[in-house]
Amino acid sequence: MNSELSKALLAWNQVFDGRIDGDILSFNNEKGKGKVIAYDFDDNLQALQFKIKLNAPLTCSGKKMNEINEYVPIFFGEPVEQSLEIEQQLEKGEGFSKEDFSINSQGAFATNTKDTINWEFSDARELTFLSIRLKKEHFLKLIQRSERLIQLFDFDDSFYIFEEFDPIMFGMFNRSFALLEDETLIYKKELVEACVRHLFATFFTKVSEREELLASNKYPVNTKAVFIARTILKNQLDKPIHIEDLSRECGLSGSRLRALFKQVFGTTIHQYHQDVRLDKARTYLTQGEKSMSMIAMDLGFSSASHFSAVFKKQYHMTPREFKEDLKQRKF
Repeated sequence: MNSELSKALLAWNQVFDGRIDGDILSFNNEKGKGKVIAYDFDDNLQALQFKIKLNAPLTCSGKKMNEINEYVPIFFGEPVEQSLEIEQQLEKGEGFSKEDFSINSQGAFATNTKDTINWEFSDARELTFLSIRLKKEHFLKLIQRSERLIQLFDFDDSFYIFEEFDPIMFGMFNRSFALLEDETLIYKKELVEACVRHLFATFFTKVSEREELLASNKYPVNTKAVFIARTILKNQLDKPIHIEDLSRECGLSGSRLRALFKQVFGTTIHQYHQDVRLDKARTYLTQGEKSMSMIAMDLGFSSASHFSAVFKKQYHMTPREFKEDLKQRKF
């Protein structure tokens, strides 16, 4: 096994207190039960596949990974998601603590600031996630294909780039773990490698397609703040978002929050909030239980006509045309 991959496996073993047998780290102790499988595909590409179930929440610092710097990791999956807990707190009007918020979410992210990340593993369910490790020289070679990627992944500055899973990425991620369970496969490593290559290529493609380049990358990346902002945006659908209120909740100035949100998610706060509301509108229209006026009210639009105009601008059809299209597809 590549020495750098061995270092990574040893670093994670410090977290889980297990044992390493070849390319597999396994543990079954007071912390929980699980395994981490290491894949050494070639000199430029490695992967770590995690499948764990903890007995209690576990936190570790990314500083443990600082000595492993020949490879750049891209993380896929959902190590932790506390949005459900935050949704419940928001519904009760209780608010929440930024210090207790986990930065991770279903999707993919790459960063060169590992020492600022605290991994907060939940014990609520089995956790599956994938660390795809590209040799730094190869990573730099890949991003040379896009001027946008060159500017976003600036190793002379700090970056944290996040992309939510699209359906294809989600399916490929799940496929990689389905392969893990199939003991009859004789080409398992090759099939996992195909999933891994598809995932990182899709990640780079989606990031390169972001509409605008960063105006500035001068701020250190405060991942907790932007993920808190994202959670609030996803849950406050019945009224417009005011940047002043949002920045106060996140503990950042409005200008800094705008810049960091765009840096991490590749879109503005306003556009992200509108996208979430319109996606919810499509769910309501598909369910067919609410009128246009009810949907407009539930999602904070001033009127049904305003909702219809915004919907058409986004999807190039009115809500009524969307419903008609659904009916035709059923027959």
